[in-house]
Amino acid sequence: MGYYRMAAPIVIKASGVVLRGEGMGDTGTVLVGTGSPRANAAGGAPGRGQPTLIAIAGAASAVTKDESRQAVTDDYVPVGSRSIRVANARGFKTGDGVIVRRFGNQDWIDAMGMNGSTPMIRWKPFNVDWDRVVVDVQGNMIQIDAPITCAIEKRWAGGEVLKYEDTGRIQKVGVENLRGMSEFNPTVRTREYGNMDRPNYVGEEYYADEDHYWKFITMDNIRNGWVRNVTAVLFANSLVGTQRGTKWITVQDCVSREPVSRRMGARRFTFALRGELTLVQRCHSDKGRHSFMMGQPSSTSNVFLDCAATNPYSSSETHEQWATGGLYDNVHAPLTARFWKDIVIGWAGGNTVFWNCEGPFLVQKPPTAQNYSFGHVGVDSMSYNIALQDPTKESGYIESLDTHVTPRSLYLTQLRDRLGEMAVRNMTATDQQP
Repeated sequence: MGYYRMAAPIVIKASGVVLRGEGMGDTGTVLVGTGSPRANAAGGAPGRGQPTLIAIAGAASAVTKDESRQAVTDDYVPVGSRSIRVANARGFKTGDGVIVRRFGNQDWIDAMGMNGSTPMIRWKPFNVDWDRVVVDVQGNMIQIDAPITCAIEKRWAGGEVLKYEDTGRIQKVGVENLRGMSEFNPTVRTREYGNMDRPNYVGEEYYADEDHYWKFITMDNIRNGWVRNVTAVLFANSLVGTQRGTKWITVQDCVSREPVSRRMGARRFTFALRGELTLVQRCHSDKGRHSFMMGQPSSTSNVFLDCAATNPYSSSETHEQWATGGLYDNVHAPLTARFWKDIVIGWAGGNTVFWNCEGPFLVQKPPTAQNYSFGHVGVDSMSYNIALQDPTKESGYIESLDTHVTPRSLYLTQLRDRLGEMAVRNMTATDQQP
């Protein structure tokens, strides 16, 4: 217990390390980031721009074995598929770690409408990679442990499967039962002023220093990690941020309060997921912007469950570029799955599902994919034609507006169907049932 002033961040680079305190309250274990970390990024902080107080990272991400590369031979592999046919599967066996890769060529970008005349409104061809484990091989059919989240289509250049080595990632690392705080300069303040729509608006003055710790915990090149029972206070951006090299991460029972930064872009992404197969449950963000965010094409198969955002300054959403297969399950917050302005973000995500959520929302259908809302209680911005970004975009699939559906939780129901009742009991709170 007690306060621990930290002039440099904590850096964890090895497997099997658990950083554990004696409570997430102000009388528990409190780590206080001090000084000006943007001016002095020594000790492992990830860059001068957005320093972090606890940096967890292995040496490298998975390294693909190019000699094992096999082309996907199916013309179309649908979203949700776990079976993939390749040209020759003899080199694969049960237990292999594989990258399933979906190509996205210029023809697909043209179909997405992301072929604008300037770099700000134009995508370049990119891949979507899924980190999976082979569970069976039958002939040239490979079965993987978790489904793909974006269709693989030969007309868009198809895809491939290849094995990888994974010696650089660490595993079984956790942070729990503590509080993080970032010192800041209270004399740096600002106000928000009106614009063409609100010319006479003058907002309240608020703390806006940004020369302090932006992030409490970041994770990269790690699998089987966790953060639980943690509070973050006064950081500029996030409580937890997972990067491309993360897999099988759990974040639960965490709270972010009183972030200090400007209320503008690239700030206050409280729970920011850029890896895959991550569960964030029973977490709370106050005064965030994109409080529960999935970003970049690397963000796939992630879940926010029973989370809430209070006093938000923007929506929780897929963000950055084409995050796929995300689930917002019983999330109380403004939510969007949309075309994100005429900038390079464009279509922020596809095949996103909102399930029994509450709050204002916007669901739009991207070309070549879909976004869904089931049992949402709140104002549908498409129906009222008040979508500020582009109200001409087609609405996504909406079912049972303003009435919750059964089962209560899609994620917990699927978990029970897959692994049984005990698996649900092991990870839920007393009142948190399917």
